[in-house]
Amino acid sequence: MKKLKNIKAIFIDLDGTLTNSNKQVTETNKKSIKRIIDKGIYVILCSGRSNKDVCEYSIEANTSDYAVSSNGAQIYNFRTKEEFFSTEIEYTDIKYIWDYCDKNNLELILNGDNNQYGNQIFCSDMYKNKIVVQELDDLRNIAIYQIIINSNSFYDMQECDKYIKVNDNLKIANYSREYINKNTESQQPYYIFVNNKSVDKGVAINQFLTKMNIKKEETICIGDRINDITMFKNCRYKVAMENADKELKQLADYITISNDENGVADFLDKYI
Repeated sequence: MKKLKNIKAIFIDLDGTLTNSNKQVTETNKKSIKRIIDKGIYVILCSGRSNKDVCEYSIEANTSDYAVSSNGAQIYNFRTKEEFFSTEIEYTDIKYIWDYCDKNNLELILNGDNNQYGNQIFCSDMYKNKIVVQELDDLRNIAIYQIIINSNSFYDMQECDKYIKVNDNLKIANYSREYINKNTESQQPYYIFVNNKSVDKGVAINQFLTKMNIKKEETICIGDRINDITMFKNCRYKVAMENADKELKQLADYITISNDENGVADFLDKYI
């Protein structure tokens, strides 16, 4: 692969891609991102995490001003504090999932602008800072961009998966690897990420490119999970991590080394 020229935007997934297994952005990756930014190229994080999380990581990594969060449901300028693009989940669809989780004892998390809200069930420490909501109606006037469902039971998650797919207004953006691999004895909770059916990472990227007058041929994306497939379909050069899902590797133009070996920096330093 030759040096890539005329690149104007690079979209990078967060967990398993830019961050290592300890959820850290290394100094090596930060240094490479700064070099790319200094060339006048946009570097934007695209994640299934909440807007608050992605903005915090973006500031730490000193990326460009925009953060794509909730699997493409929101693009936010964290320096001007302005929303660039967003698609919410309708209240009736949130209630559809809320009632099911409440009845079946599943943890539910809702991604808002600056907070994560959820029910009283906890499966892991990852969402220990969520704002516990007693009555869903308290959130009726709050924009929600993504629903996350956690369970310690593989079989309960299977039933939830079926229930979500019946709703034509929603779509599943991502599953935990343990669930996909049918590992019924996982040590970690299983999860499902759910969005409005009209959004994904690829849709968000298209919105950004159109508004910024950037061509698909001038873009690169880097990722590791199946929720990055839509990102791959909407960028010219597709880079998968060594630790990526096999479905993503099959679509990649290039496979870099793993996230624990600074695979993002390795690719950027070689080809940009």
